[in-house]
Amino acid sequence: MTTPSVWLVRLLVLVLAVSMLDCAPRKRTRRKTVERPAPTATPRPTKTRAPAPTPTRAPDRDTTREPLTRLITENTSPRDAGALKLAERAREELDGGTTEKAFELLDTAIKNAPSVQPPYVLRARAYLAEGATAQARADLDKAAALPAPTPWVAEAAAVRGAMFELEGNRAEALAAYRRALRIFPGNVTARDAIKRLTAASTPASPSP
Repeated sequence: MTTPSVWLVRLLVLVLAVSMLDCAPRKRTRRKTVERPAPTATPRPTKTRAPAPTPTRAPDRDTTREPLTRLITENTSPRDAGALKLAERAREELDGGTTEKAFELLDTAIKNAPSVQPPYVLRARAYLAEGATAQARADLDKAAALPAPTPWVAEAAAVRGAMFELEGNRAEALAAYRRALRIFPGNVTARDAIKRLTAASTPASPSP
């Protein structure tokens, strides 16, 4: 072959090789699908109802007139609970005008549970019914040194006012009754006594 023919053959071979490369199958690459998280719904705030108000006892209700057994709770010792039950029976005797049985019950209650306050207050009342102000004063002093619900603290002060009144000391009696009302404004003993004493001191209007 002549030189131009050789070059022509080489050119044809090169063109043929390139065309074969173009015709070769190409691998297709798949696109990876990215999984997107599904949109989550925004939680709505839940409406909460306000708790219903718990009924409260009226602040001027004199609970000393209620049965003493209502002071007994699950934390009350059996000895104290028994003393309160005895004191309640004694109060029934006092309200019925009987002091002998009341003294017997209250003496037992105080002996069994000397740290319970109401029996001292009730025994002071029994002493006043007998006219024994000295013994009543001693029981009231003991009651004043013991812890007790506020209404019973006021009741002890009111019974002290009754003691002063029995001794004829009207000024001290009024002071004690007013102190009882400051401690607990609903105390019936002090409220009735002040009304009675102030009414007695008010001069009657002259008749026309």
